[in-house]
Amino acid sequence: MDKRNHLVKSKKPYQDYHFRCWIPKDLDKFFLQKEFRVSLKGYSYSQCKIISNKLHYNAIQIFNKIREGQMNEITLHEVKNILRDKVKQTIKHINHYDSDTNKYDEEVLNERIHQSSEKEKILKERLKSNYKETVGKIEKEIDKILNSKNIKTDKKNVDYKGLVRKWTDLKLIRENWKKELLEGQGRYEEEYFTELEDNWKIGLLEKETTRTPIIQTPVLEPIVNNESMVTSPLFSEMYPKHIQRMRDNQRREDTICETIQTYKGVIELLGDKPISQYTILDGRDYRNSLLKTPKNWKKKKHYKDFTIHQVLSMDIPNDEIMSFKRQTQLISRMTTCWNFLIDEFPEYVRENVFKTKSLRVNPIKNKDRRECFTDDDLRLVFNPKTYLPAIFDNPTGRKTTIQNPYYWIPILAILTGCRLEELCMMRCKDIMKVNGVWLYRIREEGEYGKEETRVKNHYSERDIPLHSVLRDTLDFVGYVNRMKKSGHARVFHELPKKYGIYQKNVSRFFNIKYLKKIGLKSNGRSLCMHSTRHSVETHLTNQNVNPRYIDFLQGHSQKGTGGNTYMKGIKPEVLLKECVDKIQFEIDWEKLKVKW
Repeated sequence: MDKRNHLVKSKKPYQDYHFRCWIPKDLDKFFLQKEFRVSLKGYSYSQCKIISNKLHYNAIQIFNKIREGQMNEITLHEVKNILRDKVKQTIKHINHYDSDTNKYDEEVLNERIHQSSEKEKILKERLKSNYKETVGKIEKEIDKILNSKNIKTDKKNVDYKGLVRKWTDLKLIRENWKKELLEGQGRYEEEYFTELEDNWKIGLLEKETTRTPIIQTPVLEPIVNNESMVTSPLFSEMYPKHIQRMRDNQRREDTICETIQTYKGVIELLGDKPISQYTILDGRDYRNSLLKTPKNWKKKKHYKDFTIHQVLSMDIPNDEIMSFKRQTQLISRMTTCWNFLIDEFPEYVRENVFKTKSLRVNPIKNKDRRECFTDDDLRLVFNPKTYLPAIFDNPTGRKTTIQNPYYWIPILAILTGCRLEELCMMRCKDIMKVNGVWLYRIREEGEYGKEETRVKNHYSERDIPLHSVLRDTLDFVGYVNRMKKSGHARVFHELPKKYGIYQKNVSRFFNIKYLKKIGLKSNGRSLCMHSTRHSVETHLTNQNVNPRYIDFLQGHSQKGTGGNTYMKGIKPEVLLKECVDKIQFEIDWEKLKVKW
């Protein structure tokens, strides 16, 4: 039952009560409005509430009678009409597919032919390995059309079963028709119908077909987002265009790969449909599925062998559900893709079905989000009795080559406020002296897709003065010079590059192994290497350091025009004196000195 309030109060000056009734979406065509109101001519809430509830019950009975009186049984005649429409839509679809292919480029042409062969192969495999689920998706397509025609869905009906079987056949035949067109074997529309009639023998050709060569270039007309129309290209055929736009805009290749996986995940969940056929219900189903999806489920052994639908039917522990931030990121990708389709293909898509109209609020309370290290935490982290043995003593006896990065990077993080990857990618030439100040120069260098060093955004390119502890007490500059003399381009050359980044091993050692060993992961605390940035920001804020100096040090966007325009070129000596030198944690750095 509709839980919306059916009793409303009119506006001044006549504040009496009205009964409000919403028209069900499946009955829209029987009415000329979405809702109607009836004045109850009363001012007593309790009395009008009783009347409103009775009217609401009566309205439900009326709507049900309309449905019962209008829904018809499916017949062979209806099957033939539906299949005729489907065949015509299929012919239009393959015509679009042919017209969108550059036949003058043999490589592109062969790739498109290969794609059609692969789609046919995949569908056959699905029908072989998971017949019920595959046919279930086809039945959903058919049910939408039957509902739009006020025909009852009866899966035990022989004509319904026949319609499902022929619909499946048509999906397979469509890929062969595509390959024929791409290879130059154009046919007339009636020849396609004749081929199907020879197999189906249901009188599909009772109505005349227009003898129009299918190889003619079609006239693109605006497509209404209607479930009964399938004239627009499939999402799998359209999302590569958005991927190409991302490459044209020089987005990072790892971001592009992640985006492709997101699009493939949507197809697995919602099905590969023509882009005009995705509705706001699909957007809702996608968002709701993210609330039940485990994080990294395709990599975990107890989930990876199942389909997304099977995973969603499982009872997933709350601590394994993907984070709110990740959910927001995936929704944002689909929203961006649909905005692109609206801009580039308005004849197919007119509404962003994945965009939420309500505000999404992070369910995790502020107190439960990522913490910063307290002064006591930092003294525990950098206690020489635990810090040095955890790095340099190896009780297993196995030889390890990653020790020096484990020593330096946490210290650099708490004395610079840098991001983890910014430290792991450090090169020897990036440590330099400018105007008498030793600093770490962070820049992005390298050609697109082959960057040697990378930054999060253009604000992240900055010069960070080295703290006196790094310069004088621990002699970090001397360590860098040793690496340079040894012929190493990178300061932490021991760190391998995995998935385009260097931070994997350091993150695993510090976040999982070391913090857990010293007890900072107990009681559900969410501490990690990134917490050092929060600690530096909090520490400097408590000392009344100019917020713009703090933002510049950490590579944040500067607030306001003044920040964006005038704060880019802060002199290293100013930043050192007014900001970096004020990082004074109560840690005995002398006892952490190591003779290299």
